[in-house]
Amino acid sequence: MLGCFSLIVSAICMATDSSNTSPPKNTNAINHVILISVDGLRSELLQSPLIETHPSMARLLRGPHTFEARTDPDSTVTLPNHVGMVTGRLFAGPSGHNWLGNSNPPKPGAGGTLNEMHGEYVASMFDVASDRGVATAVVVAKSKFVLLDQSYDETNGAVDIVGTDDGRDKIDTFITCKESDQVVSETLKFIQHSAEKGGRSLSFVHFAETDSAGHAGAWDLADETEYRKAVLRVDSAIGRLLSGIDSNAALRGHVAIVLTSDHGGGVPPRSHTDSKAPINFTIPFLVWLGVDQAPSDLYAINTTRIRPDKAENPRTEGAKPIRNAEAGNLVLMMLGLPAIPNSSVNAAQDLILIPSVGTTVR
Repeated sequence: MLGCFSLIVSAICMATDSSNTSPPKNTNAINHVILISVDGLRSELLQSPLIETHPSMARLLRGPHTFEARTDPDSTVTLPNHVGMVTGRLFAGPSGHNWLGNSNPPKPGAGGTLNEMHGEYVASMFDVASDRGVATAVVVAKSKFVLLDQSYDETNGAVDIVGTDDGRDKIDTFITCKESDQVVSETLKFIQHSAEKGGRSLSFVHFAETDSAGHAGAWDLADETEYRKAVLRVDSAIGRLLSGIDSNAALRGHVAIVLTSDHGGGVPPRSHTDSKAPINFTIPFLVWLGVDQAPSDLYAINTTRIRPDKAENPRTEGAKPIRNAEAGNLVLMMLGLPAIPNSSVNAAQDLILIPSVGTTVR
C-alpha cells in the first residue's frame, strides 16, 4: 500500500504553478492521463451483480470512485456535458460554457465554436496542457465532437503566453473513430508515441456504442439486450487499453485514468433528455491512479462534497455534488498542472484522491 500512496503523492503533489513546462523528474510520476467518457453509462452496470461481467471497468474501481456523481444540473445530453468536462464549467449562466446544441456544429464563423457561443474565449484543459508542452489528443466516436477541434484549432485557439510558444492549436491529435477497437488503438498509439519522445500526454477518449444501443433499444439492463451487449464490448475495449499500458514499460505505472459518463439513460425509454430523471442524471466517476489499490468512496474522502439525495441533481453551489465536470481540472491536477482559467467546477483542484486510514467504500 505504501507504494500506491507514493505513486499518488508524486503525481498529485507536483508543483502546479504556470512555470511547470518540463516532464516530472520523479520516475514514479503519472506522466499520462486519459479521461474516458462512456456515453450513456448507467451506474448500476458498475455495481454488484452486473459489475461481475465487466472485469476491465471493475479494475478501474481499484481506486477512489463514486456511483453517485451527477451530470450538469440543467442538461443530460451529450455535447453540453462533454463540453463541461473539458472546460470545468456548467452549462448555464455568465460563467457557464453556454453550449446547448447536441448535433454537428456549424462551421467556425457561423457559430461553430465555444467562443462564439459564449461571447468570449472559453479555455479548456487542452489550453492548460498544450501551453505547457503536454501532448493532447481527442479520440472520439461521434462526429459532433468536431466542436472541440474547431474551438481550439490554430485559428480559434488562444495565443500561448506560457513559456515556449506551443502555438494556438491546443489539440495535437483529433480522430473520429467508427468503433471502440479503433478508439483504443488510436489512443494507445498516441500515448506510446508521447512516451517514446519522453513527454507527457493528456487524452480525451469517448466510447459511443452504449449510447447508440440505448437509443436503438432502450437502456435495458436485462441480460442479452443490445445495451448490455454494447457495455460488454466497451469493457472489452477498455481491457485492451489496460493490456497495452501494462505491456509497455514506459507506460506501466505512469498512466492514470478517469472514467465517467455524460449521462445515464432510460427516460424516455429510448432516450435521456429528461434532466429531472435520476436514471438520466446519476453517473459513475472513477479514478484509477496507474496501480490497483484499495477502493475508496470519493464522497467519504471529500467531506466538503455533499452526497445528494438519489432523487436530486441540485443546482446550488452550496450542495457541491461530485459532477462529471470535475474531470477537466482533476486530470490537470494529476499531471501537476494548474486549473483551467475561469473554470468553476473543481477550480480549486481540491477533489481529494487519497483516502484517510480506515476509509472504505460504502
